[in-house]
Amino acid sequence: MGSAAPNTGKMKTNFVPRVNQLDSIQLDNEITNLLRQQIQNILQVLPPGLLSHLQPEINFALNSALWNFSIRTHYATFGQQMLSIAYEKDQLPSAKLALHYLLTTVLPYAKENAQFRLTNWSRVQKLLQLAENALVLFNLVNFFKFLRSGTRPSLVDCLLRINHRSLDGAKRRTIGYSYMTRELVWAGFLELLGFTIPFVNYHALKRKLRNLLRIEAASQRQDEHVELTADTRCAYCNERVILPHHMGCRHVFCYLCLKGNQLADAGFQCNVCDYCSETFRKVVVL
Repeated sequence: MGSAAPNTGKMKTNFVPRVNQLDSIQLDNEITNLLRQQIQNILQVLPPGLLSHLQPEINFALNSALWNFSIRTHYATFGQQMLSIAYEKDQLPSAKLALHYLLTTVLPYAKENAQFRLTNWSRVQKLLQLAENALVLFNLVNFFKFLRSGTRPSLVDCLLRINHRSLDGAKRRTIGYSYMTRELVWAGFLELLGFTIPFVNYHALKRKLRNLLRIEAASQRQDEHVELTADTRCAYCNERVILPHHMGCRHVFCYLCLKGNQLADAGFQCNVCDYCSETFRKVVVL
């Protein structure tokens, strides 16, 4: 009984949550993409096509530098270091470190180089496609194995049989729900707007606000003759009038402009003289 307690404490110390292991992989991908984007921004300053043929070598140099300053130096990737995770040092001797570099850096460079420079070799491209499909299948199988066991989330970790350990001992990950609460409140507000806005008559509200803020008194019905010339424009859309109609005042509207506004707002007023009428008539050219 006395010897069981230290083993249990060691298991708790080496326990790494699955979400931390998956997040470390995601962080590594984001860091790599960020650095590649910075390099692309620098290359844009150079003359076009100067270093485009060296793209595989540039990516290889970047991945080698990341591997050297993370795995080789600290036995942990930068994403793992951000989450206080590292590999077991005794599981990564020099031979396994070389294999890790080969699998994570050299082989991706070889694949990218073949896809970049051997495009005319159809047999090589077919072999690369088969290898990629096999890797997708193996990664899927390894992912289900990781969900069951909680160790070795990547295929490289599984092949080299290396495990993660927590640098914070048995300390659990602290999760804050303030961001989630803000998202829920904002989502509820958007749902409320989506439910209430269709019941608001925007056209009637705009008309009432315009009448409320108008300083001058509204004009009465104009008895002047409606004039229609080649330069006449619609009083609503200010475009060349199409199917000219009027609602009793001297201003001319397109049929669709007038009909659409009256359907949307039964109290529609002329936006020039504020004349209101429930009917409208076609302008007769004499």
